[in-house]
Amino acid sequence: MEIPVPSGESGFLESLIDSVADPIFVKDREHRWVLFNEAFVALLGRPRAEILGRSDYDFFPKAQAEVFRRQDELVFETGRENSNEEMLTDAKGRTHVLVTRKTLWTSPTGKQHLIGVIRDITDLVDAAEDIKRSKERLHRAQKLETMGYLAGGVAHDFNNLLSAIRGCAELLLENLPKGHPSRVDAEEIRSAGERATALTRQLLSFGRRPGGMARPVDLVGVVAGMRDILRRLLPPRVELALIAPKALAPILADPGLVEQVLLNLVVNAGEAMPDGGRVTVEIGAAPGGGAGIEVPCARLTVRDRGVGMTEKVRARIFEPFFTTKESGSGLGLPTVAETVRRCDGGIEVESAPGEGASFHVYWPLSSEAVPAPKPPRGAAPAKGGRRGRVLVVDDDDLIRSFAVRCLEREGYEVLSAGDPAEALRIDGANEGLFDLLLIDVAMPRMGGPELAERLRRRQPGARVLFTSGRRREDCGLAGGSGFLPKPFTARDLTDSVSAARRGAGGPSRRAPRPGPARSRRKAS
Repeated sequence: MEIPVPSGESGFLESLIDSVADPIFVKDREHRWVLFNEAFVALLGRPRAEILGRSDYDFFPKAQAEVFRRQDELVFETGRENSNEEMLTDAKGRTHVLVTRKTLWTSPTGKQHLIGVIRDITDLVDAAEDIKRSKERLHRAQKLETMGYLAGGVAHDFNNLLSAIRGCAELLLENLPKGHPSRVDAEEIRSAGERATALTRQLLSFGRRPGGMARPVDLVGVVAGMRDILRRLLPPRVELALIAPKALAPILADPGLVEQVLLNLVVNAGEAMPDGGRVTVEIGAAPGGGAGIEVPCARLTVRDRGVGMTEKVRARIFEPFFTTKESGSGLGLPTVAETVRRCDGGIEVESAPGEGASFHVYWPLSSEAVPAPKPPRGAAPAKGGRRGRVLVVDDDDLIRSFAVRCLEREGYEVLSAGDPAEALRIDGANEGLFDLLLIDVAMPRMGGPELAERLRRRQPGARVLFTSGRRREDCGLAGGSGFLPKPFTARDLTDSVSAARRGAGGPSRRAPRPGPARSRRKAS
């Protein structure tokens, strides 16, 4: 190659180009490498002697080599410099993204050589991809936050309606004898209410903050307890099978979130089998963990034999609002992924078109045992006697009426108020103390916690049971008071009232009302 160098300085050209950090190469008219620097040797990952005198076809796949040949030939034929983005796979199999500037050099004797200078932009491209993924995660987080605000805004009223719908359906079913033609309608109403409750949970999960609700949970017991509701939520032609060991170490999770994950996965599996089939729920131990969780876990698998998913669809199923259903919300599986992540668990999916899908959820095991149920404290009320006096305060007429009916049927003396002002008037007009205050958290003009504080100044022995369509953690409630989430059933209500009163050691004793001169100490 006829390139002038300083007199007496052998190897000057090689040393010069070796000092350049970017790969440099020179090809002759036969497209053979005749000169290159150490950076080019490092890029190809081959010995220098193996590269010298060889061409692209000796090292790269034919299709890739032909791309390089066409680009080089264009420089040789036109004499014009060009710059191209190229993909190159080195000897270790790593793919590089390169920008190569190629120019033509013609010697005084007319020989042509192609000079190439390479800039490896692989790291820049990777960084750009990272930024893109970060933006996508930010966009996803913003969607979740928006959905959280939306869910929080509608949850209160919607859950009031669901409590009334489901509760009244239960009361109808209790009063209708078996075989009555109206029982079918009442059961359909109850089932529709349960489905609506599941949808509300999906919405609310996007607005929930990670809370300290994790505790030792019996996964087998939670799943077994949901068997009946899961069967009612599945289409008639889809059966449910449960495979579980007799005993399994407890997991560390929020039991409500575990129920939410199971409900979403089972409903999704049922919808994947429009022609019917079987949904299998299987529980087992995973001592080695799974799905990126490297601690001993319990594994919950929900399996269907439905339509399955392509790889492209499977890659997007946990994206919010992505759905393949005409009327789907795109919230079910994203809810599952977010909920499992919140519980420090992991999830894996196996699926192929026509072969159904299997969702494997891994829950970390708890180092503590599931606490034994606390025995009831305090004597039960005498048969036929008054069980206690309850003040129900809720601004929704339907939920208030339902609560009053349920409690009166259980033998409680119940007074009710539609707003805080009315509750204060009732309190002032009654001589006896209330055993329990059942108060909605969110009401106009005065919140439930403020109302409870004012009432307990006059009735320090009364227990408080708050109710809301939001989680307790999202309501900002202090400890020491009970909480009943909406929507609730008649059984939920009476059990929560009984538990709250047991916590007080039974009905409070009647006592003289404090006079005006008494200090207004905040009740604990």
